[in-house]
Amino acid sequence: MTHALRRVDFQLLAVVLLLCIIGAVAIYSCTRSETRPISRLTMQIAYIIVGMAAMFSMMLVDTGRLRNLAWPIYLVVMGLLVLVLMMGAIRDTNRWIPLGPVNLQPSELAKLAVIIMLGAVVARLEEEKWDFLFLVKTLGYIALPALLILVQPDLGTPIVLFFIWMAMMFVLGASPIHIAAFALAGVMLFAGAWGFGLIKPHQRARLTSFMNPDDAPLDAAYHLRQSLIAVGAGHLWGQGLFHGAQSQADFIPDQHTDFIFTVIAEELGFVGAFSVLVLFGLLLYRGLCICAYSPTTFDRVVAGGIVAMLLIQVYVNVAMTIGLAPVKGMALPFLSYGGSSLLVNMMAMGILQSIHMRREQIVF
Repeated sequence: MTHALRRVDFQLLAVVLLLCIIGAVAIYSCTRSETRPISRLTMQIAYIIVGMAAMFSMMLVDTGRLRNLAWPIYLVVMGLLVLVLMMGAIRDTNRWIPLGPVNLQPSELAKLAVIIMLGAVVARLEEEKWDFLFLVKTLGYIALPALLILVQPDLGTPIVLFFIWMAMMFVLGASPIHIAAFALAGVMLFAGAWGFGLIKPHQRARLTSFMNPDDAPLDAAYHLRQSLIAVGAGHLWGQGLFHGAQSQADFIPDQHTDFIFTVIAEELGFVGAFSVLVLFGLLLYRGLCICAYSPTTFDRVVAGGIVAMLLIQVYVNVAMTIGLAPVKGMALPFLSYGGSSLLVNMMAMGILQSIHMRREQIVF
């Protein structure tokens, strides 16, 4: 174990810590005027400490043992997804389980649970013929959590789960034609859900305001318009930390969670925003390197799934703040305020570190 600890990917660790620090500063900047018994900065620091403990704990877990725990982890998370539907609604949705001063969001846990489960399944079935039926079998493992999350209602997380599945199958060598066929089927299902009125009114409003922002009602496009004003006001160097006109006046809704990137862009400008994207680029690069040199099929697939999970979340969150994607309640990894997302992403980093630390233990 001591030898393994010497093999920690310190570049990955440094990037994660730096992103957490930037996020904490940005959260303090846009929430310091709030009157709360416990400040959001204090809570975020507590979340970071708990997340770091979870990350180091996962680093000590051998991935072979993690593979054996795939089914228990998957079933526990499915149970939480059922339980959350029985809880009282918070902000008109059933997404959180109250745990004293904090709320647990099972849909965040589902992302990592699905990655681990799919990794265990494909590692067991890797000798089967790679055909369309094989992909259908693996897709079934994301169907149940996706349906439970849709009922909450949450449209974005099932899309994330589907993207993670496609990336993991691609890492395993599935035919791009087959993957493209499933992607097309997903688009057709969404179109059908839209036509039959299964998409909630607020979700329709977000999509239509994204496609036609100039013609959208003021309330439907409010998030996007305020975000674009703030990002544009940042210019090259920003308006200065703690001096963002939009963020300090609280014009940007959910600016400490979903729109934390807007705060960074306004106060630190293009330079600050681009620096954050560079850090995410380094994070994804290290993840891809770990995936490429993973010693087992399970390790390779899980590493690929974690990279895909981070990639889609970063893209959607940043893109929606600048009008390149519909507004979606999705946290920016390591930067947004909240415990569930941070905990899951920290645990994912611990799994990547575990794979990296043990990559040369296999003797050929």
